[in-house]
Amino acid sequence: MLGISTALRSEVSNSGVEIIEAILDLGIHRVELEYRITSAMLKEILPFWKRGEIEIISLHNFVPIPEGIPLEQAVPDYFSLSSPDSEERRLALKYARRTMEWAEEFGAKAVVLHLGKIPMGGVMNELKKLYDENEINSPEGQAYIAEQKAIRAGKAAVYLQGALKSLDQLAQEADRRRVFLGLECRYNILDFPNLAEFGVIFREFDGSRLRYWHDIGHATTQQNLGLTAQKDFLENYGHLLIGTHLHGCNGYHDHEAPGIGEVDYAALKKFIKPDTLRIIETHHRATKEELLKGIEFLKEQGII
Repeated sequence: MLGISTALRSEVSNSGVEIIEAILDLGIHRVELEYRITSAMLKEILPFWKRGEIEIISLHNFVPIPEGIPLEQAVPDYFSLSSPDSEERRLALKYARRTMEWAEEFGAKAVVLHLGKIPMGGVMNELKKLYDENEINSPEGQAYIAEQKAIRAGKAAVYLQGALKSLDQLAQEADRRRVFLGLECRYNILDFPNLAEFGVIFREFDGSRLRYWHDIGHATTQQNLGLTAQKDFLENYGHLLIGTHLHGCNGYHDHEAPGIGEVDYAALKKFIKPDTLRIIETHHRATKEELLKGIEFLKEQGII
């Protein structure tokens, strides 16, 4: 089931009409609404849905943007579901529930969740520098990565506990609203959860509507920066795969059109089922021509 994220234009347009028309212009009518959609933009999108011109198959938390957050600051974990601060988690839950309400209204299959970050300063800049200097796999690079992973592990317990508390409530909400929650693999070492933390969460919520959401660009970036191999995410959690974000990645630059860069789609193909949500998640720099080629590329790869 192929759809396109409103991320296609939402960085550069505050018009819901313009964003949906750009998606329809690609010949695709299935849509994922994402976290840059304001209430005003959502109001403009609703008539397309009511007329049956689009099908909204997933939402990327939070939808719409929580009140008072400027568009340029809108991110899925602006309020973190894993925060040690109970008030921040309360707000994160409030707006996640609102997203799930909209998902139920639209008949969408899944809500994509980011669970937050573990503060670690400028480590990603150092990792990118190591990559640029072709030093990721050097003894020095490997020692630095191991050191930073150890630092992260020492901070992680309180975030895991916060996430489990939040997800306990959201899993119950998901049952009531009959929507799946896709926990997305993330981009960098700061992001929560990592490979092992996914395992704790899925064991805790075995039998619930929590599922794995594979972002192929994020997984490729993690692999390129020496953090986690894409195959490890898929081999451990591919049996729980509910959906995937599809985009190209060069090094640590992702959200290009599919087919651009070095992404290994063969690893993902083994876990794709007929009902797996496949969402092209490119940013505005991807041209219409690149996207049309990307769709053909995904067909050639057997992804769609």
